[in-house]
Amino acid sequence: MKKVLCFQALVSALGVLLLAIFAASSQAVSFLVGSGLILLSFFLLGIGWSLIFKKKLIALAVGIIVFKYAILGIIIFTIVKRPWFDPLWFAMGVASFVLSAIFYAVMQSLDEAKNEGNENVI
Repeated sequence: MKKVLCFQALVSALGVLLLAIFAASSQAVSFLVGSGLILLSFFLLGIGWSLIFKKKLIALAVGIIVFKYAILGIIIFTIVKRPWFDPLWFAMGVASFVLSAIFYAVMQSLDEAKNEGNENVI
């Protein structure tokens, strides 16, 4: 999970930097808000699931799911009203997590292939 979050932070920073240089600042801010919201969401999700697995509380899982999406909805509803908000670049920021997921899948695949290669040698 840490690798994915670090890569997402890197993608966010790179995207904001490129948009700040080559596009309008409102587009860069919208991308930053979208990618930052996803980064925060998955960070809190990781903390929440670790608590759930340690304590094995179903009520905690339900509470996290309900409150997380309620708060996320309120945040998005508030952001949409801002004059600098650009929905396309906000959506691109949210979609930037796809790059992090692909990165994670490739890294896991390489790790598994490396481990399988070591087991065959022994």
